[in-house]
Amino acid sequence: MSAGKRKPAKKNRFVESEAVSLERRRRRRGSLLFGTSLLAMAGVCSALCVLTYAWLTQTPLFQTRFVIVSGNRAVSHSEILDTASIQNGDNIFGINLDVARTRLSAHPWIDTAAITREFPNRIIIRVTEHTPVALAEIGHSYLINTRGEIFDKSKDAFKTLPVILGLTRGSLPLSGLHTPGRANSPVHKAVLELIPLLSSLAKKKGRFSVTGAVTDPKTGVRLLTEGATRRIDLGFGDYDNKIKRVNELFALLEKKINLIAVASIDVSDINSVVIKPAKS
Repeated sequence: MSAGKRKPAKKNRFVESEAVSLERRRRRRGSLLFGTSLLAMAGVCSALCVLTYAWLTQTPLFQTRFVIVSGNRAVSHSEILDTASIQNGDNIFGINLDVARTRLSAHPWIDTAAITREFPNRIIIRVTEHTPVALAEIGHSYLINTRGEIFDKSKDAFKTLPVILGLTRGSLPLSGLHTPGRANSPVHKAVLELIPLLSSLAKKKGRFSVTGAVTDPKTGVRLLTEGATRRIDLGFGDYDNKIKRVNELFALLEKKINLIAVASIDVSDINSVVIKPAKS
């Protein structure tokens, strides 16, 4: 290599050119401006949402003029409105439907509740009530629904319902409470199977009518009756067929020996029926 020639200077890869540096700064400013714009737009949208909600919940255009209630029999229209805290004149958007539904569901007589808005000025409330089918005598008289659950204290208007005796606190589940142990108990299963029979046999038709029942974890179910017999021991399960067996026996006794009344019938074992004659 000749002394007059110089080596070319090496390019420093770590030093940016001024143009590249300016471009990078421009992009950063653009990104910052874009982010700031997004935040500003979000703030504007939030403010618009708040203002819109305030207008919707305060304008007289959406004041409740009609509250339509359906499905109620035992609970009055006014009691439902008071329970749900809904009145005519309330803004339909100012009513918290979930809270109102929860309040209604807590009423002892209301099984389910649904509440909807109908523009521009209606609130629709649909309820289903418990149907009392029997009384549970546990210190006080309590009403039993079709699911075998206790849902309220009884009143004089329901004193003609069949009474289930032999129950203790905790024998039956309480309506609205998740009590899996009680719901699967033998007593609850027996009551569930009895309910359809009680509804039909409580009517004073045929040879006997049911006035109540006694449950016992050792001996099963005993029906308290009026008419041709005072007592029917059913034991455990298969109640429908056992009642049919009792009716067949009465028909046979009337035909063969003109016997129309007995003190008690035990059909705990449907294949081995025990009849106790009535005293002369």
